[in-house]
Amino acid sequence: LIASPSLTFLDEPTAGLDSFHADKVVRALKNLTERGHTIIAVIHQPSGNVFNMFDDLLLLSEGRQIYHGEAKSLQSYLSRLGQPCPSWVTAGEHALNLISVNHESSVTEEGSHKLIDELANEFERKFAIKYRITDKAGAPSQTVKPHGPESSLLEQVKLLFARSWREISRNKGANIIKAVQQVSTALIYGSIYSFSNKQSSIQDRFGLCSLVAIGNTNLAIASTIRSFPKEKAIVMNDRSKNLYRALPYFASKVLSEVPLSAALSCLFGGILYPMVGFQKDINKFLSFMLINVVHSLSSSAVGLMLGAISPSSEVALAMLPPIVVLQIIFNGFNIAEENTPKLLAALPKMSVVRWGFEGLALNELRGLELICDFPKYRQAACVATGEEALARVSSAFEKSSIEKTVKAQLAILAFCYFQTVRVLSSSGPKYMEMKTPLPS
Repeated sequence: LIASPSLTFLDEPTAGLDSFHADKVVRALKNLTERGHTIIAVIHQPSGNVFNMFDDLLLLSEGRQIYHGEAKSLQSYLSRLGQPCPSWVTAGEHALNLISVNHESSVTEEGSHKLIDELANEFERKFAIKYRITDKAGAPSQTVKPHGPESSLLEQVKLLFARSWREISRNKGANIIKAVQQVSTALIYGSIYSFSNKQSSIQDRFGLCSLVAIGNTNLAIASTIRSFPKEKAIVMNDRSKNLYRALPYFASKVLSEVPLSAALSCLFGGILYPMVGFQKDINKFLSFMLINVVHSLSSSAVGLMLGAISPSSEVALAMLPPIVVLQIIFNGFNIAEENTPKLLAALPKMSVVRWGFEGLALNELRGLELICDFPKYRQAACVATGEEALARVSSAFEKSSIEKTVKAQLAILAFCYFQTVRVLSSSGPKYMEMKTPLPS
């Protein structure tokens, strides 16, 4: 009861209690049902007050159903069967008198069994279709498989999107903190970096592009990986009630979160780009914003996948450092792709940091003209264009393009989304098939 379960089974909760305390216990259970809980209890010898607090009743005797329906309808049901309840006896006591076996003598015992069989046969005759009772006692009944949600996929997406958007809108404190993080990070970078066309700006441009890619990745994965495992537990509980499927839930979650994530990325880029002195070109600026948004979304997708496969937030957070470290190592700047160990050859292609950094670097350095401010004895080391600077850093830049880096990040995003939905679907509610036992 401390965990506030939606369904509770109780075996004789009033056993050993006097009528006063039994009434108190059942009344407390009744209060729980009024708050949306379902209570299933086995009870013997209920008083009139206790019996009247039950909504539905399943009456059993000798392993057979005698009655199943509303508790308040029991008295009229027995009256229709020729077993009216005396005025001085409660309905519960009367039912127990009818279905109990009197062992005083063989005659009374035989009469009790005969009455029980008559009542059970009458119930089965009237309600065989409704309760799927078989013609032969002990024969296994047809297994009733759990049905899916009543609403269509489109209706599920619509309702879940409204719920998710409402939660995001109400969570103003977290949204403000995220906005402050983006603004403060952009201001810190902007107060440190100031680009010119000198040779020394090449290192600064590469360094800032790398920092932006790493920072966005770390922030997006960390924020998602902390919250999603907890949200996943709620989703599993909802899906156990067949409220919705995994795909509509995930689609609505993505659709509701993408606008906020894109807006925060644009806020960051809109402040950073003019402050540091990136190339003053509207197309370059728009490409920077696009790369930044796609990079943020793909990093969040990685966080969602890690959160989905992790059983708890603690496990997800433990996975974060090695994942981010590997992303940084194989970002195309710290180690040349051709020098990557063969066993790890796929990691550079799976690194969102690599594709984010590569896209930002290509966007900033291509088309950049540089002046040579080195002394005469070092002027041979000067590069005249950003393309030459890119070629000196890595041969991969010569074969790459902004379009390629965006497509690579979208591919990572699609893969992570697919895996997240697959994990959510496969870890959904499981049901045990219940069958009537065969006769011994």
